[in-house]
Amino acid sequence: MTPAAVSFRIGDARVTSFDVGDLSLRLDEVFGPSSVNARYFGGRDLTVPEAFPTKSFFVASGPLMVVVDPSDYGRLLSPDHFKTRAGYVSPPPLEVQLAAAGVAPESVTHVVVTHLHFDHYAGVTKGGAPAFPSARYIIPAKDWATPEVAEARKRGDADVAQTLGVVEAAGKLEPLDGPLGLGGGLTVEPYPGETPGHQVVGVRSGSESCYLVGDLYHLAEEVEHPELAAAWADAGALAASRRRFSERAAAERALVIPGHLPAGRISFKGSFPTWTEEPA
Repeated sequence: MTPAAVSFRIGDARVTSFDVGDLSLRLDEVFGPSSVNARYFGGRDLTVPEAFPTKSFFVASGPLMVVVDPSDYGRLLSPDHFKTRAGYVSPPPLEVQLAAAGVAPESVTHVVVTHLHFDHYAGVTKGGAPAFPSARYIIPAKDWATPEVAEARKRGDADVAQTLGVVEAAGKLEPLDGPLGLGGGLTVEPYPGETPGHQVVGVRSGSESCYLVGDLYHLAEEVEHPELAAAWADAGALAASRRRFSERAAAERALVIPGHLPAGRISFKGSFPTWTEEPA
């Protein structure tokens, strides 16, 4: 049975979060050795695998129908990528969940990828063709130009060649360097650090706002400790992005939805940002 999608009204817009499937990761695989980072996690054993939900999103605002970070759980589970817990049964594929929500692939006007980590773009194609045939595909230009991605493109690595490479060949790929207004209260804005071009999707309607923030945060601890960064990230740039974003989100009382966490809101206790999960 298709699980219920979690939807939020943002003024006249609607934001829907879809659970694509849980990955199994150890905190020391993400953040580095326990000796350095244990103080952030209240005694949790960083060497024990934990579930990291993977989410994709759909935004409807006026004529705009936008998919953010389309993933494909089957592509993620391979020896070269991620693993999952024994006995875990994943939700239906994203396209099935979108159909259950009344979203036809050809109705999608835009696809936005927050950053070029595979779990955030593995679902941009289906059956060797763009999964959303009428859409513009907006990706971070700085990520597309990194040596790692450039080398993968040159080698024809399957992760890129069978996904973003297919979209590029179809003439639908739009690398973005800087902020962009899509209309309908939707924006794409750079918040670098997790990757050089990491970007955030903003949704504003009336007096309400929501941000789909990708991997600006993986865990609530990163909201409260902006300096806590994944081992691969630019920690200084990421901390600066988090400080700038948390002040904005708190001032707007915005709904914040990361790629691996339930939705929540950021507020401040004195000068310290805090995270409160939004009731389901």
